[in-house]
Amino acid sequence: FRAKTRNMTAQTNASSPEPVARNAVAASSASPVIKAILFDMDGTLLDTEALSDKAVLLAVFGEEGLVPEYVRDSNASISDSPSASAVSEYRLPWELKKQLLGLRGAEWAPIVLEYAKQHWTESEQDQKAPVTSFPDAMQIWKSWEEHLNDMCEEVEACPGAKELVQAIAKTETTAYTTRKLPMAIATSSRYAGVAKKRTRHETGMFEHIQAIVAGDDPAVLKGKPAPDIYLEAAKRLQVKPEECLVFEDALSGVQSGKAAGCRVVAIPDPRYSKEERRKFLEGGADVVLNSLWEFDGKPFGIDVNMGAIRSG
Repeated sequence: FRAKTRNMTAQTNASSPEPVARNAVAASSASPVIKAILFDMDGTLLDTEALSDKAVLLAVFGEEGLVPEYVRDSNASISDSPSASAVSEYRLPWELKKQLLGLRGAEWAPIVLEYAKQHWTESEQDQKAPVTSFPDAMQIWKSWEEHLNDMCEEVEACPGAKELVQAIAKTETTAYTTRKLPMAIATSSRYAGVAKKRTRHETGMFEHIQAIVAGDDPAVLKGKPAPDIYLEAAKRLQVKPEECLVFEDALSGVQSGKAAGCRVVAIPDPRYSKEERRKFLEGGADVVLNSLWEFDGKPFGIDVNMGAIRSG
């Protein structure tokens, strides 16, 4: 389910969870030298989550005027991303949203449909305009993609994303003496969606990406949390998976990267509880951050310190 909200504004206040690390792994001198960077796209590099939520609701109910008020208002106070201000009243309930993160359309659409049948009906909410039927799962997926593509020009970069990509593009690593760290994107979005979402972000971000593997690539037989997509991304950069560092915001993506043998940096949605954030470590993340601005590449042999970049 590609689109993931990020309120990782460049500050960490007293209430923000402390970054946590799997210290024994991150600091291990026996770990392979990192030779490539693999990014998830939605919610990690591009803040598509708020727009994606609205696209889901439009796909389920048909158009803005048909989205019931009790659905639109349930999360209207949430405005936790650069792209959220215009669509904040169209946010999905968190109990539903967190089930969808990282999944491909064929996987998350049935979950949305089942949730709609259980929670978004006239009988439950006593609405004047009852919802008697919903599109099937495949129709929801197709319509969601169409609505999201129509809004792609509104997509903003996640806080720190462009700066991180640019810093990596300039950074030499101990793995190479004559070339920079190559970068790839491994996204559950389909190629058509990637083409639209990247439009505003060629300069400073996508121009530095050497390869993109999308969810509908023939080589990706199984979506995240299966390792297929990260194995293919590493293959296209001609590096071993264990020599790759993955950046992910979804638990399924963390599990995918770890299953492929990569090291993983997790940047979860800020709405996850402290207990839920710990699942990212249990799922294989080497470090769990609140924002890309917190990334320090030193434990991975990468000369990038985002805190220093931001303050400098």
